[in-house]
Amino acid sequence: MRNTDPFEFFSTHRDTIFRICGIIGALLIVFLILRAIAMRMGGWSAAWARVKRELAVTRNAFAAPIRAWFQHQRRLRRLIHHLGAPLTWRDAERALVRARQEAAPARPYAALVDDREVTVLLADSTDAGTWTIDRTELPAVTPDPDAVRPVIVSLGVSEDGTGRAVFLDLATGPQQFAIEGDQRAGAALLQAIAAQLDVRLPAGLVTVAEGVHRDHQGEPVRNAYRAARETEPHFGLGPVLIATELPDPLPVELSAPPSEDLSVPRVIVTGPGRGHVRRLLADRHARVYVTGTPLLPFFDALGRALARVLPHIPPVLPPAPPTGNAASDLFEEAEGQEQQQTTLVKTRKAEPEEVPLGRSAAAPLASVADAEAGETSAGPAADATPGTSPSITSRSPQP
Repeated sequence: MRNTDPFEFFSTHRDTIFRICGIIGALLIVFLILRAIAMRMGGWSAAWARVKRELAVTRNAFAAPIRAWFQHQRRLRRLIHHLGAPLTWRDAERALVRARQEAAPARPYAALVDDREVTVLLADSTDAGTWTIDRTELPAVTPDPDAVRPVIVSLGVSEDGTGRAVFLDLATGPQQFAIEGDQRAGAALLQAIAAQLDVRLPAGLVTVAEGVHRDHQGEPVRNAYRAARETEPHFGLGPVLIATELPDPLPVELSAPPSEDLSVPRVIVTGPGRGHVRRLLADRHARVYVTGTPLLPFFDALGRALARVLPHIPPVLPPAPPTGNAASDLFEEAEGQEQQQTTLVKTRKAEPEEVPLGRSAAAPLASVADAEAGETSAGPAADATPGTSPSITSRSPQP
């Protein structure tokens, strides 16, 4: 190496040397540019933090659609699991009635149901505002002395990751429920609530105005409200109007404070309400916020879930049978009627000369056999005496 002529070496490896020098020069230029940018950002540490943040944002932008799709499918499965089981609806209703009795004077307005327990949210409560009970501890029948049955609808799945079904009680609070926020999301939520009420309430109680659904030719909102106002309550349940706007001018009964008058229809509309109203704010991410409450469920999978389980959704919880002294009096009266009918039948069998139904007194029976045949044909008619309840007389008293 010592005897190597440097000029000859340079001439021999000239291309390699120029290439290496070019690379070093390019790296030096890049380093100087990066240093200038880093100094402008506040130093190397600040620049590196900025780079990491931008990389995270880029990764999230590509992964967010895939992650959202998986979350949507998971919420859809949870809703189908909960809403497709009639027991879930029944447990939510029984828990609301039980909480009204246990947590008085607080008023329950919503229920969160999972596979193990039911959490009821309370209004005007001095404690944490919740009442929880295990689903296995709920009684089969929950008597309601106030005769105010909950009318619940599903708002989707809770956002806390537990997959609990969220139910809102429409029978409590103001007469108006206004869905505000994103227009497309609000329209989808209104249609989902309308479908649930239509299948849960007795026929004729739900009136849908024009503009709610493209496949439903409803009447103008004033005519629809007039029809709902003239609808008589059934089984302790009042009428419901579903519309895209309120009638103008606003009826006096809708601007009045909340009451338990079943003749006044409950109105569910999209857009801002007027007077006493409960607002549901729907955003473009398919979340609905019930103002004044901690509820913020996702309803993006609610429409698809309802389309699959709508035939399995049960009607509103029927009234519970009377309890206490009223029940005992009823059974005693039924037992007395049963004994009276038994005595009457024995008396009729002991009188063979009686004229059977369908014959006149001027045409006496030919023989006792004819009398017995006539008595046999008249027996069912005598048992079906007006004012006698077959379901009560044929039932033995229960403790």
